[in-house]
Amino acid sequence: MAQTDEQKLERGRDIWEMTQTKGWQILSDSIAEEIQLETAELLDCPVKDDLEHKQLIKAYKKVLRMVEGAIADRDEAAQNLRGV
Repeated sequence: MAQTDEQKLERGRDIWEMTQTKGWQILSDSIAEEIQLETAELLDCPVKDDLEHKQLIKAYKKVLRMVEGAIADRDEAAQNLRGV
């Protein structure tokens, strides 16, 4: 279901506020570390294990993209509501 600009704005604000917390910074740093570890393991693992590491990397990155996307949607919704 498509969200209204007001819903996008509220959701984006909530997510942005979350990113300003110490907890999110810890989690975000942990995700970045996991991506680095999985990337290193991918380079050194047998070919048969490539897919598993690639999927984990993609999953971690997807979480970060979801947060970035919600904040971008918030900014777009704010512009739409301002009539810019």
